[in-house]
This record gives sequence, structure tokens and C-alpha cells, in this order.
Amino acid sequence: MIKLVCPECQRQNEPERIYCHDCGARLDRSALAKVAPKLEDPKATQRRLKQLLDPGRLRLRLMFFKISKLVLGACAMAVLIEMLRPPKDLPERPKSLELQQISLDLEKATSSHGAAPLQYSTDQVNSYLANVTKTKQAALNKFLQFERALVTFDEGVCGITMERSLFGFSVFHTISNNVALQNGTLTATNNGGSIGRMPIHPMIMKYGDILFSDLWSVLDREKKLVAKMSTVEFHPKLVRLTPKQPASLAPAPPPAPEPPPAAEPTPASASTPGT
Repeated sequence: MIKLVCPECQRQNEPERIYCHDCGARLDRSALAKVAPKLEDPKATQRRLKQLLDPGRLRLRLMFFKISKLVLGACAMAVLIEMLRPPKDLPERPKSLELQQISLDLEKATSSHGAAPLQYSTDQVNSYLANVTKTKQAALNKFLQFERALVTFDEGVCGITMERSLFGFSVFHTISNNVALQNGTLTATNNGGSIGRMPIHPMIMKYGDILFSDLWSVLDREKKLVAKMSTVEFHPKLVRLTPKQPASLAPAPPPAPEPPPAAEPTPASASTPGT
């Protein structure tokens, strides 16, 4: 039996059709006139037409497409809700902020000889962030209104959560990095993040760093001061920074062991004259 090929989607249609079954394009029926008509078994023709026009199959197909759209819509709605929900264990806004002079402490530590290590809790760092971002509000993104930034510390990991508002709705995005300091250079290796409560894979989240670009520019001075330290260590709810020690205060290397004294040559024995 000859098939009519759709010029648009290349689907093979039954010779009775005028329009394509899939895309609805008009079929070229001139090919049927060139083919000698073949007699078909009337029963086979009846079965084919019945299958083609079966309302049950049509209803089943329509139901499949409706259920598929419903499932896809429900999945998209679930993802959207997860992205709009605030992260778990999000601290409340502090009623009063303690004035933290972390940048001044870092400057003193980098310029003083033999300065003691510095350590700060997450509450202290978050208070400092609130003060800094409040004074530099003009440098932050205007499209998504900046609300606040929060840090979390874990073993070797530093996480930052930003809250922004869009048309009165809060949007949270979090990035988590393994931070290392070596030879005056801070390096951050992304290990994931989230938008709201929707986790984002590290391969995708590394491109989400652009969401924090305005915050990084605000904290550029603090980043340079931290890079002047010797080490930075992250522990649960605590960060510890060790200043560099000047060469004069660095412990002297242990003295090299003295070589053993050389053995004295043995004098030759005097010959005894014969008697």
C-alpha cells in the first residue's frame, strides 16, 4: 500500500488522508494518480478505517498528552516552590548589630610583628557583613534588592547565603566553597549551592558565582587583607586566621651537627737495632 510522505515532517500517512496526521500540512496526492489502483480486500479496508477512526484510541492519546502536561506542570511548580522557600535553619534578623572591627584587626595583624592569631565566630562575621553592606548599599545590585548576607562555617568549608527581594518576595541563593590560602593567593573550589531549598550541582553552581559578583566587589578590601595572612582555617561556626611571621621572628633552623674529629696519624714504630 502506497504511503503519502508529508513534505514538512516526513511522516508516512495513509492514502486516505488529505492533511498530515502529525503536523497538519497538506499532503501531495498527485503521486496517487500515477500509481495503478490496486484492489484491496474490503474487510482489510474496513479494519484499517475502523482503526484510523477509532474514537477510543483518540481519547487515549488525548488523555496521555493531558496527563503528561499535568505531570510536567506539577514538576515545574514543585521546583519553583522549592526555589522560593527560605533555606533551613536560617537565622533571624538581629535586632541590634554589634560593631565589629574585623578589617582593622586584619590591618593591625598584617603590619604588627608577632601578632597573635585572630578568630571570629559566625555571629561576629555576620554582624560585620551587615554593617559593611549597609554602608556600601549603593554598590550592590539594584535589580534584585539586596537584603542581607550570611556566612556559615564548617570544617574546611565557607558558605555564603544572600537574601534578595523581587517584587516583595524574598529570594535566597547559597554558594559553598572550599577555601585555601597559599603564597598570598586565595583559592575557592565550589562544592555546590542552592537557590532557596533547591540544591544545585557544583558543575552548574560554578557559573552561579555571578549572582554574588556585587558582594565580592564590596568585600574586595577584606579579601586582600585575608590574602596577606599566613593561613586561614574554617571550623564549625569559627574561622581562624594566622598572621605571617617576619623573618627575624621565624624560628632559626637547628644547627648542623659538627663533623667528628679527624683521627690523628699513628707515628711509625722505631726500629730496634740488632744485638
